[in-house]
Amino acid sequence: MQKTDRFIHKMTLAIIVMLSCSFMLTANPDEFNFYVSPRGNDSWSGQSIDKPFATVQRARDAIRELKRSRGLTKPVTVYLRGGLYELNETLVFKPEDSGSSVCPVQYIAYNDEKPVISGCKAINGRWKQYKGNIQVCEIDEVKQGKWYFRQLFLDGDRQSRASLPDNGFYNIDETDDETGHDGFKFKCNDLKRFKNMTDVEVVLFHAWNESRLIISDVDEQQKIVRFTGPVGRKPGRGNRLNRYYIDNVFEGLDGPGEWYLDRHEGKLYYWPSEAVCPDDLDNADLRAPVLNELLRFEGSVENNIYVEFIKIKGITFSGTDYFLPEQGIPTIRDVGDIWFPSAVTLNGVRECIFENNVIKNTGTYGLDITGDAIRVTDNEIYDTGSGGIITRSYGRYRNVITYNHIHHCSDIFHSGVGINIDDGGGLIGNNLVHNIGQSGIYGRHWSTDYGQEQERRNQEQGLIIEYNEIYNVMQKLNDGGGIFIRDDNVIIRNNLIHDVYPPPEGHGSFVLGIYTGCETRNCLVENNLVFRTQAGMHIWYKNRNNTYINNIFVDGEAWQIDLHNPGGDYQHQQIRLLRNIICFSNPDGMLYSVQGERSLPLESDYNIIYHTQGREFAIRGLEGVKTFEEWRELGFDTHSIIADPLFTDPAQDDYSLKPESPALKMGFKPIDISGVGLRGRGK
Repeated sequence: MQKTDRFIHKMTLAIIVMLSCSFMLTANPDEFNFYVSPRGNDSWSGQSIDKPFATVQRARDAIRELKRSRGLTKPVTVYLRGGLYELNETLVFKPEDSGSSVCPVQYIAYNDEKPVISGCKAINGRWKQYKGNIQVCEIDEVKQGKWYFRQLFLDGDRQSRASLPDNGFYNIDETDDETGHDGFKFKCNDLKRFKNMTDVEVVLFHAWNESRLIISDVDEQQKIVRFTGPVGRKPGRGNRLNRYYIDNVFEGLDGPGEWYLDRHEGKLYYWPSEAVCPDDLDNADLRAPVLNELLRFEGSVENNIYVEFIKIKGITFSGTDYFLPEQGIPTIRDVGDIWFPSAVTLNGVRECIFENNVIKNTGTYGLDITGDAIRVTDNEIYDTGSGGIITRSYGRYRNVITYNHIHHCSDIFHSGVGINIDDGGGLIGNNLVHNIGQSGIYGRHWSTDYGQEQERRNQEQGLIIEYNEIYNVMQKLNDGGGIFIRDDNVIIRNNLIHDVYPPPEGHGSFVLGIYTGCETRNCLVENNLVFRTQAGMHIWYKNRNNTYINNIFVDGEAWQIDLHNPGGDYQHQQIRLLRNIICFSNPDGMLYSVQGERSLPLESDYNIIYHTQGREFAIRGLEGVKTFEEWRELGFDTHSIIADPLFTDPAQDDYSLKPESPALKMGFKPIDISGVGLRGRGK
C-alpha cells in the first residue's frame, strides 16, 4: 500500500510539474513568452518572469529549439527586464531566427523598464596620480595585446581622446607631387616626433569628407609628415588650406575629460572630468568598448535569404568602437560613406521593425539597413562616431524611416550624415535631425552615373522626404545641406530646414538648405520652409526635369538660389522655379547665382521676391546680366512680383502668411509646419 501511495504521489508531482511548465509556456494562450533579466540564469526555463534567462542569446536559442520541436504556431515575445546586458560578442540573428507574417517574433522591453545592451566593460585598474591632474592606471589586457579601445565613457558621457590643437585646427602648408600622395608639408612646429608616434592619427579635412591617417614618420627639419597609407584625395585640391587635427597624441592630454591609452605599456592616462573626483576614480563608472557591433541580422539580399518578421522595441544599444586599418582610412568616397560595422546592422532583412529604441555611444553609424519593407520609427540615435542611419537597401518594397530623433552625431567620422539613403524607394518622414557633421538627409544613387540595372529599378519606386525638421547640420564639413540628393524620382516636400551654415574654419563651399546634386532628375521640391542658411537652394550640374514650387526661402546669407554647371557639356534641362517666396536681408546677398547660359532654368516665374532693405537684386555668373531687370529681359520672372510677403512674425520664426499677403493672390498655398518633425506624432 505504501509503495502504491508513493507511486501515486510521484505521478501526481510529475503531472503538476508538466502542467506548470505547460502553463508557463502558454500563460498567454495566444503567444509564447520568454523572459530575460540581468539577474536571470541561462539554465532556468526562461518561461516565467521569476525564472528568466540571463542572456538574449539564450532566448534566441530557445526559440530555435521551439521551432525545431513544435514549429512556430504562435507569435513569440521575448521580454527584456531592465538593467545592463554586457556583451562579449555580437548578438547575431540569422534566417532561422525569423518569424512569419502570422507568427512574428519580437524582443521588447518589459513594461516601461529600460534594458541596455552594452558593448563596453568597466575599467577596473587601480588609479594613481601620474603628474598634476593626470591619473594613470594599468590594464593587463591592454598590455598583453588583448584589448585596445579608441573610446572611453564616464557615466555614459563620451570622454575626449587627447588631441592637438586644443582649439580649432592646423592648416597644411603646401603639397607637391612628392608629398601629396602619402604626406604633406606642415607649418612651424605643428607636428613633431610624438610619443608612440606610429599610434598618432591625423584627421585631414577635404571639402565634403575627411581622411583619418596614421603617422609613419615626421621629418622635423623638412617639415614633412608621412603616413602609413595614401591620403586618398590629394591635400590642397580645391583648398590649399586644408584643416587637420592630431588625434590620440599623449602631448595633447592637457584638460579635464581627456584621456590617452598607451597600448605598449598597458596604461590609461586620464585627466578626470569635472563630473568625478580624482579620489573616486576607482569607484567611477568608467567604461570602454570591447565590440564594434552589438546586434547583427545576418541575411543576404544577394542570395535572397532574409531575416524576416522580427521586431526590436524599447531597448538601448550603447557602447561600440571602430576599426582602423594599418594604412588608415584614405578619403571616403562620398559623403558619409563609412563601410565599417555599425552598432546595429540589419543586413538582408525583410518585414522587420525597429521601434522606440535608443542607440548611443557608438564608433560609427548607429543603424545600418539592407533589405526590404523595414520600418524604423520612434528611435533616438545620438552621440555616434559617424552618422545616425544608413540604408543600403536594394529591393522591391519601401522602407519607412519616421519619427526618429537623430542628433549630436559624427564625433569621429565627421562626414557622417543624419540619414544616409543609398537606395531607391522609401519614406523618410517626420524625423528631427540636428547637430550633425555633414548633411541632415542625403539620398544618392550611383546608378545616376553608372547605370546599374537593379538600382534603376529601385529608383522607379520613388523616394519621399517629407515633414522632417533639420537644423544645425554641416557643422564640420562643406558641400552638403539640410537635404542633399543626387537621385532620380524624389519628392521633397513640407520640410522645415533652418540654421545651416558652413563651419567657421572651413572654406565654405556649397552649404545649402536644399541641394539637388549632380544628375538629379524627375524630382519635385515643394512646400518647404528654409531659413537662415548660407544659401537657400543649390541646383548642381546636369539636373533634368525638376520642379521647385511653392517653397519659402528666407535669408540665404550668400545667395538665395544657385544654378551651377561647372563646364564642359554639362547643362540643365527642364528646370522650373515657380511660385516661390524669396526674402532676404543681407545687403551683400544675391538673388540668383547662375553659372553661365548652360545653367539657366527652363522657367522661373510667378515668384514673390523681397529684400527687407529695398536693395537691388544682384545676379551673379551670367555675362551681361547683373541686375533683376536684365534678368527679366531674358524672359525670366516676368510675372513675378517684388513685394513684402507679409509673414506673420518673422522675428519669432513664424513665416506663416497674413491674410492680406500678396503671395496668396499669386496662388501661393500656405505651408503648415505644425506637423513637422516629432510634432507630427500627435497628428
